[in-house]
Amino acid sequence: MASDPSESEESIPEEQKAEGKTQHLRGMAGGPRCHGLQPQPRHRPRSCEVQDKVADVEPLRGLKFSFLCLSGVDDSVSPRTLCDISQEFSFVEWGVNFRAEKQGKEPRYASLAWLRQLREEIDRRQQTGKFAPIHFAAHLGGEYCVDVMKGDASLVRTLWEDYGFLRVQLSPTRAHGVNSSQLRKYLTSLRSVIVALPQVEFVLEVTRETRGLSFALMDDPQPNLAFFFNCE
Repeated sequence: MASDPSESEESIPEEQKAEGKTQHLRGMAGGPRCHGLQPQPRHRPRSCEVQDKVADVEPLRGLKFSFLCLSGVDDSVSPRTLCDISQEFSFVEWGVNFRAEKQGKEPRYASLAWLRQLREEIDRRQQTGKFAPIHFAAHLGGEYCVDVMKGDASLVRTLWEDYGFLRVQLSPTRAHGVNSSQLRKYLTSLRSVIVALPQVEFVLEVTRETRGLSFALMDDPQPNLAFFFNCE
């Protein structure tokens, strides 16, 4: 069905109309003249339309940028370079992936020896008295993630006390080596770990696989629990 030219023309913003006319006129400059072009009325937004647009944008002003997380640092990155970057850009957070079968064996999974070197570099710089805090987040998958959900807080406590990790992301999905078929059963045990370590912020990845557990935790939220929505 043919559309009404006047309706399609009205839907085009005024700036695009003007630009289109200019390009059309330039293309016709060397050819036959085009007659019948009528001036189009300017569209001025009403005050209510402006207020509606401002209201739509207003919620974004409540968002607060805390960190820019760079995930997957491993042995290919010098601890000295990492510390230098953190001193220059204090908003950077380093995401370290933890998965037992891949640790120190695959890219994006730092070895425990590398973590010790990083800790030594941080300690050395802190002794000078001019070293700003460096931010770390542990991204747990596989057995490490399952152990935490079962109520074992030992790994998280070690990462916090010995290495300074202040955030821990849990990714209990098949892509991260976790059987996600019955996650809901870990509700009570996972909550016990979260409550036991109020100094650490826990971040739970929310997907179709984890929504049962995630929504249950949202019903009784803890102050140190956040959610990462993954729409993939």
